[in-house]
Amino acid sequence: MKFSVRDLVYIAIFGAIWGAVELTLGSYLHVIFPPLADTFLVGMIMASLGVIVALVGRHFVPRTGAVFMIGVVAAILKMIGIGGVTVGPMVAILAESLLMELGLLIARKHTRWGFVLAGALALAWNFFHKFIMMFFLFGKGVYEVYAGMVKQGASLLRIDLSYALLIIVFLLLIRLVAGGLAGWIAWDLGRVVHDRLAR
Repeated sequence: MKFSVRDLVYIAIFGAIWGAVELTLGSYLHVIFPPLADTFLVGMIMASLGVIVALVGRHFVPRTGAVFMIGVVAAILKMIGIGGVTVGPMVAILAESLLMELGLLIARKHTRWGFVLAGALALAWNFFHKFIMMFFLFGKGVYEVYAGMVKQGASLLRIDLSYALLIIVFLLLIRLVAGGLAGWIAWDLGRVVHDRLAR
């Protein structure tokens, strides 16, 4: 589907906002919360903010592919930002934007629940991202990553390691809930911003 010049301007704006959030807030959070950065807190916060920005942008460009294009702009800005090319965050941004597109396609109509589904699918990637990237970048096996995730999750939740399955389910479920909530917020925020600008 072709985008108008107006559409491309909005895509660039919201992609730039997402990229700016990644370059600024993301960097600060990784410094503040280094022990939990890879497994839980920082990745989930940044993915949720990315979902909100991209889906608000979808209100302005209600076309298939708009969210992915917003993600592409954000990934490019992340690539050329301070610190050079960081493959992990770039892959995450692109994967999250593709999964949001998938959720919107499944929903078919431009609805709140489509946004909720899109957000939940995007945050689901945040759970699997570490397994995939650690394997391809560092050659670590699934069990090794799983063990590390369980250990950090147990520390975060302050429960025994014997509850490994419960910990993993919780870490996935909380991401799905956070993503759905981000989609819910994006629906309301996007409509408010769009309506005000339309006036």
